Amino acid sequence: MKFIQKKGASWIVAMAILAIPGTLITSCSKDNNSAIVDSKNNKLTFSVNGIKNNDTDGAVKRMGLTSSNKKTNTNKIYSFSDVDMGVSTDNTLPVKTTSNIAGTARSNGLAADAAPGVTEDMVEGAKYIVYIYSGTTLVTAKELTAGTAGTIEGLDPAASYTWVALSYNTKDTEQPSLAPSSGSIALHQNKDVLYATGTVNLAESSNIAVLFDHMFSRIGIELNTIGVFGEITGTPTVSVSGLNLATGSIDLLNGGAVTADLANPYTPTLSYASFNRVDTLYNDAKIAYVYTASTTANQAISVSLQNLAINHVDGNVARTYFTTATPFNFSVTPELGKSHHLLLNVIESPLTTVSEGTTVKWGRSNLYDRNNNDALRGYAFYASNEQRSKANGYFPYQGLKASQFSNTLATKGDPCTRVYPAGTWKQPSVAQVNSLTSTDGLLTNILGALGNLLVADPAPTSSVGTVGGNHAQYTSTGGTTTTNAFGTSTSNSNNMRIFYNGQITNTTILTAIGQNGNGLLGLGLSNLSADLLGLNVLSTNIPVLGTSYNVAAAFWTDSPVLSGPLLTLLGTRVGYYGYYARTTTTTTDIFNTNPFIKATTTLEALNVELLGLDLLQTSFKNVRCVRAI
Repeated sequence: MKFIQKKGASWIVAMAILAIPGTLITSCSKDNNSAIVDSKNNKLTFSVNGIKNNDTDGAVKRMGLTSSNKKTNTNKIYSFSDVDMGVSTDNTLPVKTTSNIAGTARSNGLAADAAPGVTEDMVEGAKYIVYIYSGTTLVTAKELTAGTAGTIEGLDPAASYTWVALSYNTKDTEQPSLAPSSGSIALHQNKDVLYATGTVNLAESSNIAVLFDHMFSRIGIELNTIGVFGEITGTPTVSVSGLNLATGSIDLLNGGAVTADLANPYTPTLSYASFNRVDTLYNDAKIAYVYTASTTANQAISVSLQNLAINHVDGNVARTYFTTATPFNFSVTPELGKSHHLLLNVIESPLTTVSEGTTVKWGRSNLYDRNNNDALRGYAFYASNEQRSKANGYFPYQGLKASQFSNTLATKGDPCTRVYPAGTWKQPSVAQVNSLTSTDGLLTNILGALGNLLVADPAPTSSVGTVGGNHAQYTSTGGTTTTNAFGTSTSNSNNMRIFYNGQITNTTILTAIGQNGNGLLGLGLSNLSADLLGLNVLSTNIPVLGTSYNVAAAFWTDSPVLSGPLLTLLGTRVGYYGYYARTTTTTTDIFNTNPFIKATTTLEALNVELLGLDLLQTSFKNVRCVRAI
């Protein structure tokens, strides 16, 4: 190396360059190609890139809203008169990540379940200790803070070092020791132990980006009320038993090998206060974490719940479930570095009908579109089962958006499958609807007036009070004989009642909806919560619901029709089935003048060629979901 002396401004510039810390100045001579390192480059700069997610079950998704997502591995559903509890275990925990993947992000930057390879964020302001070793000799150690670059100075610029980063992923004062007596360090109890290590040569690099691994087993116990459509209010009583945890020690220089201290197990006390929001914006999913070095197989954990109160999003209706303490059991075999997710999904319970040899579990009320683009909370069942004509409850066939047609793949599908937990509900099959009807026929009102549905006998297990009643009722089980969260045994929500909310079938209205990209919004409708009763489309004098409201009930099946005599009679290539019911006295028995429920499995045209409309344009009906599992 030769320093070439320059005069004037050039010499001043050269001196300024030499004054910059860490700058490496080299030049070649004819007889020496070696490099000189600036003696001031004696520090390492650390930053944190996050935490590796090593879970092997990353395909298990709780929101399940894209084709790559799958529903939670539900092991058992406990059923009660007003609510069910889906108890499940998987290996994916909700984490905060800046590496959100399309279709998996929660609001507020929370990933539903991080897939393998996705980097988790550390707790904001979390502390970590960096140990610098020369061979097996500890040179120095320093506490640093995630989110801020930290430096360790006073190192030999020409030396190589082993660095180790250790953290509890917390900003608490209780942190790993800065002065371990050996290469192995004892760890505090119930901590999310994070570890990373590597080697560095200051002559080659002085910047280190730390990517941590989880070293203990993480067990997350989550209480989730999205499936009963409300946030938790008050303070439910929660207790957890069976936790048999252990801390241990970690070998800093041997790849972070963990040795569990099984001789001194401990049991933490968890209560509702131990549970924190999964997403800070909502109080409908709360989780408590514990951490253990023990890998004892088949640990039996029980979570007891009592007086769980929520406010339903539809009208802020207050409900309380589990008025007596109710235990739910799990079995867990912890694995070091892995996550274990114990999920308690509170789910609205169904009403069960048994007819024509078919058992069907029905939602207590119709589905509605919350119109919020929330992957977890986009749909709900109305808080009460009653007659209503809100726009958010009328859907086209296989449409995901209320009051507008499904003209793109993204808006086409079964909305029941999107009710949380995804895959728990679906639209009924034609066979399931047939268990409520006594005949089938054509519904041709999409081409004009209501077609003549076949004269029929009363629908099986149905009952009605008087002519002019506003609902069809079926014998059902699953309600209550006393009082539950839905009221008394005679309440609408504790009985299988299908209200005469009508449907949208008029050709002129359907054409107008099809020509407007926002459906009924923009055609005289201000929002999806608005009432359709008495609403006319823009300048027409045609009521949206025609004369069907208070006269008939109608909802969809999930079943298309591709062939058969009814389809031939309809004169079209593709059709779809629905349910249609009204109160009448017209029966096959001419001497019977008592009112009864006349229910028909209807067939309608899907490729409405006679209208010259899009293939996906259909009538609009209510959606009544059934259990898929």
